[in-house]
Amino acid sequence: MNLMNKTVVLTGASSGLGEALARVLNRQGANLILIARRADRLEQLAGELNARYIVYDLEHSPERLAERIQVDYGMIDVLINNAGFGEFSFLQDTSIETIESMHRINVLTPVRLTKACLPFLRPNGMIVNVASQAGKLPTPKSTIYCMTKASLLQFSNALRLELRPKGIHVMTVNPGPIATEFFIRADLSRKYEKNVASILLSKESLAKTVVRAIERQKREVNAPWWMELSAKVYAVCPRLIEGLGKSGFDKK
Repeated sequence: MNLMNKTVVLTGASSGLGEALARVLNRQGANLILIARRADRLEQLAGELNARYIVYDLEHSPERLAERIQVDYGMIDVLINNAGFGEFSFLQDTSIETIESMHRINVLTPVRLTKACLPFLRPNGMIVNVASQAGKLPTPKSTIYCMTKASLLQFSNALRLELRPKGIHVMTVNPGPIATEFFIRADLSRKYEKNVASILLSKESLAKTVVRAIERQKREVNAPWWMELSAKVYAVCPRLIEGLGKSGFDKK
């Protein structure tokens, strides 16, 4: 896919990987429609990139957002469901409100937004869902986050097969921990970020990899490679990885 003049909708665009993706996509000549709830940061980024934007809280109706995109901008070529959040806590300490909110933002919103955008997604278009290595390799103190990312990953895998006859490609992005503001909400103690500082992914480098993968219509982006390898072994020998990886699992 040549991204020049392609219309790309990107959620969670105001910070982190979303912001980095917006900058790389802009350099590739894409026509961006940036979505985020923080108006000040979104307006600043959109101004820098001369991009279109919609301030929208994805806790609310994704269908209403899709209708606004269609009415204001017409057909689109790529939908990137990037918005999401996590909170690291034991299940017994996780509030029902947090469980429901994380499920809405990480699972139901991308599912509903994808469904609502399908009627105006051009043939040969793409859907990109940002999941996580946590959806493949579960760890303690992230029970609900792992559940939501595993759900998004399997939704994407099934949808890829469903949309293949229509010429629409579905790609997933499955990163490990990234050096972003994610941890400000996910881990108030900031313990995990310090413990994994040596393996944190660069959001800029990952964004470049993701955009190249979009252009090549790859099935998945998995990073870092050794975490993906661990996830593959875990799928076959879970007890082995749970034993060997105990010190890594306990970094939270």
